[in-house]
Amino acid sequence: MSAADDPFACRLSFTKLLSRLNASAGASKQCAQFALRNRELDEDLFSVILEQLQSEEITMNTRVNMLYFIEVLCEHSVKADYSGYTDMIQRDILQVVDAVVPNDPEGAANVGTVRKVMQNLRSKGFVNEMSMEEITALLAEREREHRESVASPEESVYDDDDEEPGNEGRNIKRKFDDSVIQQRMEEDRERHKRLRENIWAIPFSGDGLPNPEFEKAWDQVSDLNEDDYEIMREENQILAASIV
Repeated sequence: MSAADDPFACRLSFTKLLSRLNASAGASKQCAQFALRNRELDEDLFSVILEQLQSEEITMNTRVNMLYFIEVLCEHSVKADYSGYTDMIQRDILQVVDAVVPNDPEGAANVGTVRKVMQNLRSKGFVNEMSMEEITALLAEREREHRESVASPEESVYDDDDEEPGNEGRNIKRKFDDSVIQQRMEEDRERHKRLRENIWAIPFSGDGLPNPEFEKAWDQVSDLNEDDYEIMREENQILAASIV
């Protein structure tokens, strides 16, 4: 019996996979393959993604990893010629972003990363311009609210048991756990490594649409001039001499 034959078991399996997500490409690929293998339950599995993003039990790093997974899911869906997940992601992308950047210090720490992923999704056609405008406004609002909270005397990112230098005795908030910070640094290094490996790649457009790689090469070619004709004459002479 496959996972799709038991929707409840399928949801549990997918939840476990998402809970183990990290910055490695293999983890995101495994989750994407599972989702596509059980695409007949796409609505259920997508609801699991939203539930996990909104769960209070997951860390800020896990939310970022899930956002990167969503990008991988979109890419694999295109390769599989299946639009179910990409349609739902386009529909609920604002809800996804709101979950990854909640209105707290953890959300503020994710704004920069979310902005980069959203730009990638837009460039690949998975997020439309109207949604991108709403996302940009939401991220700017989160940044503004965080700056105002940090500037407020009542706000801080220090532990309740700690004293912020120069602000002893104030009502202060918790800071990030050292293990969370270390994990974020390690996962950022892993993502940057993957980015360097793939930075040369240019997306291909089929179905008669312009090819970005061809357009880039065409723009870099200068107009035909007398120097080009001279080079062609010299090469024709070399060719003629070589076949005599």
